Amino acid sequence: MQFIDHVAKGAALYKAFSWKIARAAALLLLFGMFLLMYVTAPQEAAIMDEIAHIPAGYSYVAYQDMRINPEHPPLLKDLAGLPLAFLNLNFPETAASWQTDLNGQWKLGELFLYESGNDPDRILFWARLGPMLLTVLFGFLLFRFGKEWFGARVALLALALFALSPALLAHGKYVTTDVAAAFGFFLAIAYFIRYLYAQNRHNLIAAGLAFGVAQALKFSLVLLVPLFIGFIILWAFAHHAGRSWKEMFKPLWRLATRTFLIFIIGYVAIIWPLYQIHVWNYPVAPATQAERDEIVASALSLCRDLDTIKIPVSQYRDTVCNLKTFRPRVIAETFIWMSDKPIVHPFAQYALGVLMVGQRAVGGNTTFFLGKVARDAWWYYFPVVYLLKEPLAMHVLSLAALLIMLGALRTHIRKKMFAGWRTWRERLAAFTRTYFIEIVLAIFIAFYWASSIAANLNIGIRHVIPTFPFMFLLVSRIILGHLRKKPDFAFTLEPSMMKRLISFYTRKAWKYGILFAIVMWYVISVLAHYPFYIAYFNELAGGPANGYKYVVDSNLDWGQDLKRLAQFVETNNIDKIRVHYFGGGSPKYYLGDKFIPWWSSRGPESGWYAISATFLAEAFGTPVGRYTRTEQDSYLWLRGKTPVTVIGNSIFVYKID
Repeated sequence: MQFIDHVAKGAALYKAFSWKIARAAALLLLFGMFLLMYVTAPQEAAIMDEIAHIPAGYSYVAYQDMRINPEHPPLLKDLAGLPLAFLNLNFPETAASWQTDLNGQWKLGELFLYESGNDPDRILFWARLGPMLLTVLFGFLLFRFGKEWFGARVALLALALFALSPALLAHGKYVTTDVAAAFGFFLAIAYFIRYLYAQNRHNLIAAGLAFGVAQALKFSLVLLVPLFIGFIILWAFAHHAGRSWKEMFKPLWRLATRTFLIFIIGYVAIIWPLYQIHVWNYPVAPATQAERDEIVASALSLCRDLDTIKIPVSQYRDTVCNLKTFRPRVIAETFIWMSDKPIVHPFAQYALGVLMVGQRAVGGNTTFFLGKVARDAWWYYFPVVYLLKEPLAMHVLSLAALLIMLGALRTHIRKKMFAGWRTWRERLAAFTRTYFIEIVLAIFIAFYWASSIAANLNIGIRHVIPTFPFMFLLVSRIILGHLRKKPDFAFTLEPSMMKRLISFYTRKAWKYGILFAIVMWYVISVLAHYPFYIAYFNELAGGPANGYKYVVDSNLDWGQDLKRLAQFVETNNIDKIRVHYFGGGSPKYYLGDKFIPWWSSRGPESGWYAISATFLAEAFGTPVGRYTRTEQDSYLWLRGKTPVTVIGNSIFVYKID
C-alpha cells in the first residue's frame, strides 16, 4: 500500500512538473512570436488595407465618428487607433475626403499618413502594436482552451504551430481584420462549447459577450449564427439520441432559446453600445429637408452628383448612397429608414457594414492565379494557395492525422457494422458525446472552407486564416492521441510479453522522434525565411522567389517592401527611378525627388524601374472570363527582360539602357 502511495505521489509530481515545463514553453513561444512581429513591423511600409484602416481607427477614437470604412466593424481599428490618440497627430479634418466625400478613406489615409506633417513610420509602429498584442492574446487563449479540452501536450504542439505560422506572423501585425476574425471565431466557439458543457448563467453571459466581441471584429462572423444552431442540434442528438424525435425536441428547444439569448446578449451588450459610441459625433440626418430630397435624387443617379452637390456627411446620406444598388430593396430601405432614428441608428450602421460586405462578395475582384487573370473566382483557388503557402511540414502532419483518423473510423465501423439502426444511432450518439469538441472543430473547418470556396472572392490565404487554429488543435489532438495509446495487451512477466512490450515502446519512440523531426522542419523552414513572412511559399512552390508565378496580391505583394526599395535606391546612388507601386505606402514620401510615377502605357525610356509583382502579374497573365486588358497595359516592353534584383520577392527592379 505504501508503494502505491509513493507511485501516486510520484505521478502527481511528474504531472505538476510537466505542466510547469509546458507553461514555460508556451510563454517562450508567445514571446518569440511577439518578438518576430515586433522586429519585422518597422521594416515594412503600410500595406494596402492599412491606408484605410489606420485613419479610420484614429477617427473613431479621437472623434467618435464612423463615416470612414463602415464595411469593417470598429474593434480591431480601435485597438490600432488608441495609441495614436496620445501622439498629438495632425488630422485632415477640413479635407473633402472627411467633410463631403462618400467614404473617402483612401484619400484620407494618404493625407493623414503622408501629407499632414505626421511621421508615417511612427504611426505605423504604434498602430500595429494593438494587432500584435491581440495575436499574442489569441495564442494564449488557444493554449488555455487546448489544455482544457485535450491536455497540455496537445495545447503546446498546437501553440507551436500557431506561433510559427508564416501567415500569422505576417498578418498578425497588420491593421487588418483577418487574424482578428480568426480570434473572434475561436473566442466565440470556445466559450459556446464551455457553455454547452456547463449550462449555467455565468457561462451563458460569457458566451454572449464572446459572441458580441466576435461580431465587432469582422462581419463574416455572422456565420456563427448557423454554426451555433448546428452545434446545438449535434449536442441534442449526442445527449438525447435514446429518446424519440419528439422527446428530443424539448431539450433542443430549451437549448435553442438559450442560444438565441446568447445572440441577444452579444448584440445588445456589445454591438449596440460599441456602435453608439462610434456614431456619437457622426451627423445622423441632413440639416434640411431640401438636402434630404437631394440625397434621394442623387441616389437615383448612383450618387454621382455628390461631388458637385457637396452635401455634408451624415449617416442617412451615406447609408442611402452605399446601399444604392443593394437587392432586395426592402432590406436596404429598412436600414435606410433606421439610419436617422434615435436608439436604432447604431444598429443601422452595423447593418450597413454587413450589407456592404455582401455587395462586395457578389461583385468579386481581379485576381492573378496560375498564370491567368480573371474577375471571377476559381473554386480551387484556396486549396491551391493553402497547399503552396503553408509549410510543407504542416501538410505532412495534416496527412498523418487524416490517415490516423480514417484508420480509427474504419476500425470502429468494422466492429459495429452488423448492429441494427437503433443500436447504430445510440452508438453514433455515444461517439459524438466522446468526441464532441473534435467534431465541432472539424465542422467549423469544413463549413468555413466550403463557404470560402463557394464565394466569388479570391483574396489570398489570409481569408482562410480563421480555420488555422482549429486545424492546429485538431491535428495535434489526433497525432498525440495516437502516440499516447497504451498497449492493447495485458502485462505479464513472461519473456514473450516483455519482448512485445519493448517492441511497442520502441515503435512509439520512433514515432515521437519522427514527430520531433517534422516539427523542427516546420520551425526551421519558417525561421529561414525571416523577415519575409507575407511572401512565404513552401518547397512545393520553389520558395518565395517563385511565388509570383502562382499568386500575388496579399499572398506575396501588399506593398510591404517599399521601404526596402528606398534603401536599395539609396545604397546604389540611383538618381531617378520609375515606380509602379501596389500598396499603402507613398513612393513620393520614401523616395522624394527620385520618384517618377510610371505605368505600362507610358512606355520605356532609359533608366531604372521598380514594378510591383501584382501589376506585373496582371500585365503578363492570360486574361480569362470577364477580364480584359489592352496591349498598352501589358508591359510588352518588359517581357523577356531579367530584373536586376527583386526587393523582398515583391518589387521587380529593372534597368533599361
